[in-house]
Amino acid sequence: MIALLIIVVLLALLLQYLAQRRGLRGLEATLSFSAPLVEPGAQFDLILHLTNRNLAFFPFLRVVIRLPGDIAVDAPPNQLRSDNRGGQYLSVTTWLSPKQQLSQHIPVSASARGRYLVQGLTVYGGDFLGLSEERQSYDQFLEVVVLPKEAAEQDMDRISGGFPGDLSVNRFLYEDPVLTVGYRDYTGREPMKMLSWTQMARTGKLMVKQYDYTLETSVTVILNVACQAEEPEPLVEACYSLARTLCRQLEEQGIQYAFQTNAITAGDFASWQSVSEGLGQRHLLHILEGLGRGLYQPACSCETLLERAVRSSDGTHGLLFITPEADPETLRLAALWADRAGVQLWTLIGQEVSP
Repeated sequence: MIALLIIVVLLALLLQYLAQRRGLRGLEATLSFSAPLVEPGAQFDLILHLTNRNLAFFPFLRVVIRLPGDIAVDAPPNQLRSDNRGGQYLSVTTWLSPKQQLSQHIPVSASARGRYLVQGLTVYGGDFLGLSEERQSYDQFLEVVVLPKEAAEQDMDRISGGFPGDLSVNRFLYEDPVLTVGYRDYTGREPMKMLSWTQMARTGKLMVKQYDYTLETSVTVILNVACQAEEPEPLVEACYSLARTLCRQLEEQGIQYAFQTNAITAGDFASWQSVSEGLGQRHLLHILEGLGRGLYQPACSCETLLERAVRSSDGTHGLLFITPEADPETLRLAALWADRAGVQLWTLIGQEVSP
């Protein structure tokens, strides 16, 4: 019995020595988000990845992750603590056997639009007897962007003047004689050049060619965030929501659109300030990411924005102008630039939908 006890003690001391000598070598730790773009208030995952590259056993690991204070974490209260800089710390404990890989999903959410950063984590590892603790920090840059909320449909209908429907009705401007899709009976109103002699010989009736239509309508969405109000944030926030819903409606109508804004973005996303004409999910997501990253400060004046937008809108048949407030000078400038371009102007004002 005494011999067995001595063997156990010696084995424990050996494991203690090896644990202290090894430290946290061979341990890798990374973080990721389950999605780069998320809806406000929707739950997504912060994923912790741990990898043990060695044959050693880690009996106790404590991972501490610093998160922004306005991210809600679905974790027990004893795993969270706040700091005096507006952030919070999440503590996760686990263990790793030799050559093991572990991924732990932590549910999180954020209610406010914006860009959220996680810039590293620290792993603490205890020795075999729990007498000491090793520490290792892992630097990495991790971000997630929360998109703006959709504007209410009744608000869009009230302030848009029905322009999505107008654009949809007028999107087919003329028949393209190259795109023949079929034939129909002659009504007496068609010009002689539309008669199809081969079809008349086959059917014995007067037949005319039926052409497809060429899509010509396109618009430029202009988002202005320059605002003179004492509290511009709610008004600009309403504009971000209007821009999101408007772009979604244009996608649903199949109307090609360009995008111009003077908003400054969080992160290296300057290309978003001027997006060329396009259509499709990739085009939409690029604009939506910028709307999520957008700040409340303008990079240039509204007049500069309008001038840039009009000069780059070759072939555009409409300007969809979104602005925070009904400032007479701003509205006058928008009307002036639309008149110079010879295009129709629709204006959406954030002040009309801001709570």
